[in-house]
Amino acid sequence: MLRVQAGDLEAFEQLIERFQTMVHGLAISMLRRPEDAEEATQDTFLKLFRARNTFDNERKLGPWLLRIAGNACRDRLRRRRAAELPTVRLDSEDRDVLSELPDTRLGYGASRDHVAPTVRSELDMLSSKVREPLELKYLRGQTNQEIAHALGISVSNVKVQLARGKDLLASRLHGIGMTWGRAGSRAGSGSGPESVARESAARESAGGELA
Repeated sequence: MLRVQAGDLEAFEQLIERFQTMVHGLAISMLRRPEDAEEATQDTFLKLFRARNTFDNERKLGPWLLRIAGNACRDRLRRRRAAELPTVRLDSEDRDVLSELPDTRLGYGASRDHVAPTVRSELDMLSSKVREPLELKYLRGQTNQEIAHALGISVSNVKVQLARGKDLLASRLHGIGMTWGRAGSRAGSGSGPESVARESAARESAGGELA
């Protein structure tokens, strides 16, 4: 980051390459539209570059970047609502946005292929306040602290929203004869929601912030 602060564009390009998947994954989870997610991702890195001299190098870059990305997404959502655009729905002519999510960061999380279509459908029916923490935790493999930075809420609030979201999703899945643990993974894959949660919990215990 010191090179970026000095105006080194090559270092800035390397920073984008390192964090682009993480930022884009957050953006598409919050915005639900690939084109909006692309623009929010670009906004995030532009804002980072403009504010580069305000960054404290004794702190970790990941949480700061997630906060910028979360704010960029919320700004875009506010502009969308101000323009009175219709709410995105999945119908026969729409694509499943979850299936277009990029792979999770190397070594973390589950592949989109391991998330049952039924679970994606039920997840999309939840409110954004309930859905976003679930997606970031169980599909993106983010820690509770990373989610808190991205959504601009406290870690304790993240835990509450995750517990509430899991209960709501489990209830919906139970109503159609599925269970939370089985719905999110193939037998023996070790890549379902609970497996992702264990991985993110392990990273939190190990101080797994992004450097």
